[in-house]
Amino acid sequence: MNGYLAISGVSAVLRSLLLSALTDGGPGTLLTSPTSISANPPDLIPTGPDEQPRINLFMYYASLNTGYRNAELPSRDVSGGLLTNPPLALNLHYLVSAYGATQYDPEILLGWAMEVFHNNPMISRDTISDALAALGAATEEAKLVSKTSLASQFEQLKITPEALSNEEISRLWMAFSTHYRPTTSYQVSVVLIRDTQPVRSNLPVQKRNLAVLPADIPTIDAIAPATAFTGDTLTITGRNFLGDTPADTAVSFAGATPTSPSTVQATTVRVVLPTSVRAGAVPVRIVRSVQFGTAADPHRAFESGSAVFMLAPTLTDVSPITPASVITVAKGTNLTVNVQPAVGRGQRVRLFAGSLSLEIPARPPTAPESATALVFPIPATWGPFKSPLRVEVDGAQSLLVVDGTPGSPTLGQFFPQLKVTA
Repeated sequence: MNGYLAISGVSAVLRSLLLSALTDGGPGTLLTSPTSISANPPDLIPTGPDEQPRINLFMYYASLNTGYRNAELPSRDVSGGLLTNPPLALNLHYLVSAYGATQYDPEILLGWAMEVFHNNPMISRDTISDALAALGAATEEAKLVSKTSLASQFEQLKITPEALSNEEISRLWMAFSTHYRPTTSYQVSVVLIRDTQPVRSNLPVQKRNLAVLPADIPTIDAIAPATAFTGDTLTITGRNFLGDTPADTAVSFAGATPTSPSTVQATTVRVVLPTSVRAGAVPVRIVRSVQFGTAADPHRAFESGSAVFMLAPTLTDVSPITPASVITVAKGTNLTVNVQPAVGRGQRVRLFAGSLSLEIPARPPTAPESATALVFPIPATWGPFKSPLRVEVDGAQSLLVVDGTPGSPTLGQFFPQLKVTA
């Protein structure tokens, strides 16, 4: 199937169609060189008293083909896996312009080009193959264009005249910033550009099985706690959680592979938060499977709507948090804070020291996908001070604990704390 080279391949085929129509008489006496039929932007064509006779093709616009626009959609399943490689179907719009400094040259050449396209409303596969083969390896561009598989696409190429108004033609030539020359317009369709990524395909159906079940869709009413930490047990309450067996019920966090809960009841599910779930606002779904009796794997039949809880990061450097949980750093240096769970490269991370805040610098695309060690450059203008320390990941903040020990010198203070020295 065609790749991105198909568009340039169409331009090469149209140019070859005109070149092959040249005869010893008529336009052949004017177009004496292969470069007299070109496919260049109009502003690059030499004009003036010495301009040479020329036909120029310019692809000025590519539009989506409405007939193929929704072909083979949807292309992905609910988990994002690729099911098909839908084609990018395009209509290509060309301007055909005639040049010449001698009287009648532009009219002769434009009339001849229009006759050629009129006599070839459909371009055969042999014509396309011959045109691409004739490109050879004269230039690097020619070698690239000749690799397109335009001749083997399912749809044949069709050439159709387009009627542009005087205003449309005027606007186009004003945009080209060059002198107007006799012009007409054509549409070439349809060009199918398709990727070749591997896709998932289901095995052939060996046996059809029909099951009729009540639509007992799981519904989540509440999640406790509303803010949790990695390793905590999440309690989800609602209804229709229990299927044929407790093993048929699972919990999906942020669209990931469902996790088996520790407790499943009709109105309550308890599940331990896995370490793979990232901090921030986490959507949760209850997934209930159904056994059809013939397939080895259960069918993912019922799925609740999303409910959200906040998964807060844990500062592993100061866990558990006590009045001695103080991190010291000198101003103007880097502070490394270790957190759990790992923070994704695209997540927004901020450090709070009292009322001051500091956002972690953007991670480059070459950085690891996730990291547990976060590096914050402490400004030289900070400190010296000691303030409560929090780390926020996508809106979820790490825990602060108040010292409530009677008689403690730090009674009523928040921990952990960040101590910035001079």
